[in-house]
Amino acid sequence: MRSCVAAVSLCLLGCINVTPPLPPPDAATADAVPDAAFVPDAGAVPDDAPAEVVDRGPPCPAALGAPTPRTAVPPRGPMDDALRINHLQAKGTHNSYHLRPAIIGPDWDYSHAPLDEQLESQGVRALELDIRWDARCGRFRVFHLPILDPRTTCDLFTDCLALVRRWSDAHPAHHPLFLQIEPKDAWDAPTTELRMTAMEAEILSVFPRQLVVTPDEVRGDAASLPEAIRTRGWPTLGASRGRVLFFIDRTDALRDVYTHGGRDLAGRLAFIDSALGDPFAGVMVLNNPNRADVPAAVRAGYLVRVFSWTAGNAVLDPAVTAAGLASGAHIISTDFPDTARGGVEGVRIPGGAPSRCNPLTAPAGCTAEAVEALPR
Repeated sequence: MRSCVAAVSLCLLGCINVTPPLPPPDAATADAVPDAAFVPDAGAVPDDAPAEVVDRGPPCPAALGAPTPRTAVPPRGPMDDALRINHLQAKGTHNSYHLRPAIIGPDWDYSHAPLDEQLESQGVRALELDIRWDARCGRFRVFHLPILDPRTTCDLFTDCLALVRRWSDAHPAHHPLFLQIEPKDAWDAPTTELRMTAMEAEILSVFPRQLVVTPDEVRGDAASLPEAIRTRGWPTLGASRGRVLFFIDRTDALRDVYTHGGRDLAGRLAFIDSALGDPFAGVMVLNNPNRADVPAAVRAGYLVRVFSWTAGNAVLDPAVTAAGLASGAHIISTDFPDTARGGVEGVRIPGGAPSRCNPLTAPAGCTAEAVEALPR
């Protein structure tokens, strides 16, 4: 009877093309209460987070395969040996897979175009994916909240990645794409290691390692990531065109496991949210563009992501976007990359093509076309 009630509830809340995961029988009430995902990028998953969802929906996907290698050499830009990854400023989307649910809370009142459309026509170069472990299929799915906010443009994590890979293959001259990953489940330490290994395996089933900008590549032979960033800097655009850079948005026990007890990211595929002074610091999710530590982190060489307009903002204040742009943050993330409420123009990177030279870090002579100029 419980499963029937759950199925009816889903359709009352708006059926979708891909049946969303349902909570396990002993978690029906727990999943009815929004968790930290209720607030954009709330950070650490609480200790009482619901257990992993058990999907009783569509058939499990086929086993992971090997990625297709890319043989084409990306066209070079005019300053590819001078410009580095941290010399640009790009637009990103928050919860990039999200579709407006049937019962709308103010924070959820937005829908995004498919990922490849965002990249193709909305000037987006940074995407954010929330992942949840499907214990039955042994794969990650992408959605916000079970039952309350489940709608998504791409169901499986690998589905989402495949859209990005196809677009990237068709436009290999793009500057590196940034993929922010937020695991929404909470696990003990041994399970966390297993799940993060599974996450990396799913990424590597779509993107061969040579297309991923990894912490080991940036660190090189330096003693730490911060030392490498300070002394050598990020890879050049010439070395990173057509590639992707992943970073994980967690600062709790998961980060402790992923960074080998807070030491480093040796052997890992993704960067992870960090702070000044962390021995694994490389990417920082600071969110508030008015924080004084945003330009400080940017000038220190770290990659920084902040918010602009989100659906939860009662007023879409242009000063918020202006603050993000002026802060030098490399990723300005929004729920409105194209058109905002009431037909208002969404977030834009001024003078971008679609990205632009970073106002705090780019060297003299930099132009938006040198950052990226895809054939029209």
